[in-house]
Amino acid sequence: MKIIIILTMLLFPFILVYSQGKYHINGILNNDYNGKYVKLFQFQGDTLITSIDSAKVQRGEFFFEGTANVDEFAIVTIGKYPYVKSVEVVLEEGNICVYMDTAFVASGTYLNDLHNSLNSEINRLYKLYYDFVEKEDAIGRDKAHDDYQKFIYNATIENRLNLVGRRFIADNKSAIWPLENLVKLHEKLEALQNNNSLVTQADIKGFKELLDKQAAFTKKQAGTVNSQYFDFVLQDTLGMKRSISEYVGKSRLLFVDFWASWCSPCRADIPHIKEVYEKYKDKGLNVLAISFDSNKAAWKSALKKLKMPWEQLIEVNGTNSDLAKAYQIYGIPYGILLDSEGTIIAVGLHAQSLEELLLKEGLK
Repeated sequence: MKIIIILTMLLFPFILVYSQGKYHINGILNNDYNGKYVKLFQFQGDTLITSIDSAKVQRGEFFFEGTANVDEFAIVTIGKYPYVKSVEVVLEEGNICVYMDTAFVASGTYLNDLHNSLNSEINRLYKLYYDFVEKEDAIGRDKAHDDYQKFIYNATIENRLNLVGRRFIADNKSAIWPLENLVKLHEKLEALQNNNSLVTQADIKGFKELLDKQAAFTKKQAGTVNSQYFDFVLQDTLGMKRSISEYVGKSRLLFVDFWASWCSPCRADIPHIKEVYEKYKDKGLNVLAISFDSNKAAWKSALKKLKMPWEQLIEVNGTNSDLAKAYQIYGIPYGILLDSEGTIIAVGLHAQSLEELLLKEGLK
């Protein structure tokens, strides 16, 4: 009997590992890569740790196998910078197919398919919104924006407990932070906690903290209007130091747009800001964009694509910077409107609310 107990104790770690299940990756590549090696890396939070496996490409295919891990994303890569091809993958139990030819996607298991479907739908909604902006269809644009926010809200609720859902929330958090959405989200999570033991106090706490921040911001918001702007020294596209004060007083009104290249709602709002700018630039409106990008290369790449006809500055310390704290910015896109004396007329503006305010200010 003692021997059986000892053997069971010795074998338990192996039984535990085996019970976690295995992932089996079948990768498909162009035959041009035959003989080259594909590498598999594992993420730890936002950090890429060392390679956990490699495989040789033969007849346009490669294979990986290992113990399932659904706590962090992994990434399959081939090639060297700047010609790297890569696909994100969840090392979920089951058979996973990784395509790295005409498409770059991982599929075949629940979480990998979910990752694809969420990204596909958010890209579709983003494109739909942008198409309406291009057509100058205000009704279609506003409906597309509502659909975009509703999708993110519902996807957040439904997938808050899995890896893909947590990534989706992080990637799209700036799109769901209007106060009314936060209140609904908070109430929904409270109800879910009462009816679902899988929802932990930690899940609720994170959203409560965010709600408290937004509520505090809303309380203080009225105090920022009619006060003077805060001056900060930032960098322009050439790396030169420029202060916000250099742009104040050069026009009747200055709209300061806080954004970032990684913020999809920010980028979706820019075409409409262009419309407002073109309409009112000769009537006293100027625009200054301040990016919260920590990656200057990503910022400059976005500038080339977006072609904004106004001055650009960057705060490389991001949304945790003193600048963001001074202006009480907890989510982007976020805009403020200054008069020629540097007095803050309004805060928390987007393109649509900006135009409405300009009409009230008499810019017709």
